[in-house]
Amino acid sequence: MASNRLEDLNDLLFNELTRLDRDDIKPEELSHEIDRAKAMADVGNTIINNANTVLKAAEIYDRRVDSNMTLPHMIGINGDDKPKKK
Repeated sequence: MASNRLEDLNDLLFNELTRLDRDDIKPEELSHEIDRAKAMADVGNTIINNANTVLKAAEIYDRRVDSNMTLPHMIGINGDDKPKKK
């Protein structure tokens, strides 16, 4: 995946549907594509769940009462926490 946007994930999932829908696909290829599609769907669900978490954090941040409130750096919304060095 060249980019990390939800739009790219959407394109990848629809491309997989196109591969699964081929009329000329052999049974062994179909089995491989089904396994691949399941893996892509699992990873896709994780990505979507993560995006939903970030969206919820943004909504909470937007409704904050304390204008000095910051969120952790990992949320990626104006957080002041510095990433840990490895």
